[in-house]
Amino acid sequence: MKRLVCVMILFSLICTTTVFAEEADLPGRNDDNQAVVDVEYVGNGNYIETVIFDDEFADSSLTKEIVPLASKTVTKSKAYNYKNAAGKVLWYVKVTGTFTYGNGSAKCTASNPSAAAKDSSWKVSKATGSRSGNWCSATTTAKHYLSNGDLGKTIRETVKLTCSPTGVFS
Repeated sequence: MKRLVCVMILFSLICTTTVFAEEADLPGRNDDNQAVVDVEYVGNGNYIETVIFDDEFADSSLTKEIVPLASKTVTKSKAYNYKNAAGKVLWYVKVTGTFTYGNGSAKCTASNPSAAAKDSSWKVSKATGSRSGNWCSATTTAKHYLSNGDLGKTIRETVKLTCSPTGVFS
């Protein structure tokens, strides 16, 4: 009986971990911790929705530096979600950054770029990242293929997340 209970608990922990891992890949969740900061229409009803949100699933190993007591450390993400007219995400590029701010300055201490296609007609290259001072960024190239296999269009997109000395993100 004890063995059965242990197996059931272990199974439920594995299932819970799997759900959190899947949620971590979502570029912009529709919950209270995200803000849509821009919408840009790109034609054919498609648009790019820019969101900034707290990354509750961020890897704690991103925070590697010791920070002064008056400074604050926070992890945020910024994503460009390329959507169709129905609101479905076709592909996205996202950067997650850990920042320290306060005492008149801000610094990006770590960053993690990511990108993925969410529709079979799109192919997205691996995101490359960069960081310097108070910002971090992720860049990817997305290619749209027509139903006959021909290349329809290529889009190169960079998302940049910046932190001010007072903790305002843009």
